[in-house]
Amino acid sequence: MKTEILSEERLREFLSQFTGTEEYHRTNFGLLCLTDGMFSLCEAAGCYWLIDIVESVQSEQDIKNNKAFIVWRIEVNEDKSFKVTAWSDKPYESELLYEQKGTYTDFPLADFEFYQCDSVLVLKSEY
Repeated sequence: MKTEILSEERLREFLSQFTGTEEYHRTNFGLLCLTDGMFSLCEAAGCYWLIDIVESVQSEQDIKNNKAFIVWRIEVNEDKSFKVTAWSDKPYESELLYEQKGTYTDFPLADFEFYQCDSVLVLKSEY
């Protein structure tokens, strides 16, 4: 059964309630874990594909070298094309570690950032 995708406003409001985690959830490939907030994002926005992108590049040298802390960012354009990037710190002010573009997504947020701390993906509000 497909989960109803929330609007941008409702999704941001929903995610703001997460300030820590009680449980860690394994990802599809088993290389990373999701906090409760990241798991809830995937469920609410139907965006496990985003986590698959992050997980699929864990063996790239720039990612491995900065794994202690990475800022991941997704930007969605009006035509629904998107760009996923990884940064060593603040986006557009630090080293770009990875970039992938796509032609279509139904991700409901125009832009969104989350962190990777070693092998855990975490919402900014949970950090």
